Amino acid sequence: MHMYKVTKGTKSFLYLVMVFVLIVMTACSAKESANEAPAPAATESQAELEEKPAPEKVEIRYSFWGLPEEIEVQEKLKAKFEELNPHITVKLEHIAADYFPTLLTQIAGGNPSDVFYIGEATVQGLVDKGALLDLMPYAKTDNLDFSAYYPSIFKAVGQDDGNLWAFPKDATPYMVYYNKDLYDKAKIAYPTPDWTWADFEEKARALTIKDDNGKTTQYGFAQDLWWGPTITAIYKNGGSIMTDDAKKFTFDDPAVVAALNWFKDLMYKNGGVSPTPDGLQGMGVGNTDIYNSQKAAMLSGGRWIAFFTKPLKANWGVVPFPKASKDAVDAKSPLFFVTLAVPQTTKHPKEAWEFIKFVTSEEGQRINAATGLGLPVLKAVAEEGKWLLPNESNDHIRIYLDEMNNTRNFPFHSQWSKTMDEIFPKEMDEGYRNKQSMEQAAKNVVEKGNAELAK
Repeated sequence: MHMYKVTKGTKSFLYLVMVFVLIVMTACSAKESANEAPAPAATESQAELEEKPAPEKVEIRYSFWGLPEEIEVQEKLKAKFEELNPHITVKLEHIAADYFPTLLTQIAGGNPSDVFYIGEATVQGLVDKGALLDLMPYAKTDNLDFSAYYPSIFKAVGQDDGNLWAFPKDATPYMVYYNKDLYDKAKIAYPTPDWTWADFEEKARALTIKDDNGKTTQYGFAQDLWWGPTITAIYKNGGSIMTDDAKKFTFDDPAVVAALNWFKDLMYKNGGVSPTPDGLQGMGVGNTDIYNSQKAAMLSGGRWIAFFTKPLKANWGVVPFPKASKDAVDAKSPLFFVTLAVPQTTKHPKEAWEFIKFVTSEEGQRINAATGLGLPVLKAVAEEGKWLLPNESNDHIRIYLDEMNNTRNFPFHSQWSKTMDEIFPKEMDEGYRNKQSMEQAAKNVVEKGNAELAK
């Protein structure tokens, strides 16, 4: 065996070799580390998330009116919302009769639901009572895109003043529905969206049939006499029922009186094309019943008519309510809608808002529109047209939506129920029954209505 003598030079050489080896090993180790996925250090936010408890279980109550079909829709909304929000349970409370009185009693007793239906006309009265929670702060926090909805739906719920006292869930303009089969039988051209009062009268006259004894066996129009269609006629003549500040009635304005007289003439002029109040009462049925039994060729109303005329065994169409003339200024349709509101006293405002936000979202709107009682308020869903009923013409999508963009709000106010549900129908009914002129009826509404507004 040979022994090597370690000299000073050899020591230096060995030292350099060892240094080189260490450098190579360090480099390889670094390379291997770079190719591995390092385990990140837990950040403070992640640690907080791990320690954060699950959301507290919350139950919110939801009150609504409606028929069995609408109850089914609410159950579907509830199921989907709870699936998306497992910590929130929605308790459905269907109020079948005396809805608004029941709601007022609950509010007065401090026990209203966390979310509830209210009609467009009742919003302002509840606002004046301080009963509703302003939803605008929640909408702003969530950066709600108001432009995605039809703008007119927010005007009656406080948006112009920077508030959101309720959120409309569906809406509808006022339309005329017609029986295509009866039109075809009489060989009359279908009405068009730009038709006028004169066009309407001509068609209704041709569609009114009397027997040899002069008894009407088919009406051209089955008229409804509540404030909705009456104000529609006024709007289609460019008239207004109140001043812009909603402090005084203007029913005695010539444009308004002209509309009232035209509306009445449909029942009496040249024998009439629509049943009178006494005639309808004598038949013991409603105007929708007459239309469904094909004893009337036309009927007016919102989108809800499509639902209530399902029994009609005939093809049907829809057009906007006729305007006074081709050159009628500002001839628009009033807008009707149902809203979702939250009481000021709710203990679960965030959860209530989340539910409202879901109902007015794309998914919620598709579920809600299934009843056929109203149109989606979210433009994207309305444009889809999936809300059409089976066998309904696709042409109706554009007809409805064009009119949705041609609407004008009612001048709702805190005394609406007293003036429009009590004073107005009483005076109009006496006019329609020829107990007074429509001019006198309009004058009485102004005097009595303004007295209520001044209280």
